[in-house]
Amino acid sequence: MPTNKTPFNFHLDDGLLKKIKLIAKHETRSASNLMEHLCKICVLEYEQKHGEIVIDED
Repeated sequence: MPTNKTPFNFHLDDGLLKKIKLIAKHETRSASNLMEHLCKICVLEYEQKHGEIVIDED
């Protein structure tokens, strides 16, 4: 299935990754989907505190 999502790699501590995988399993998500969900929550909370982040679409 095609996607318009851009791949993004980063480093995590092994223990943190294991916990993320466990949470994802409990929520019937992939670890990748859980990380995307958590990032969205983080951005939403930031914008609620600091205002909307405006992105220039090239």
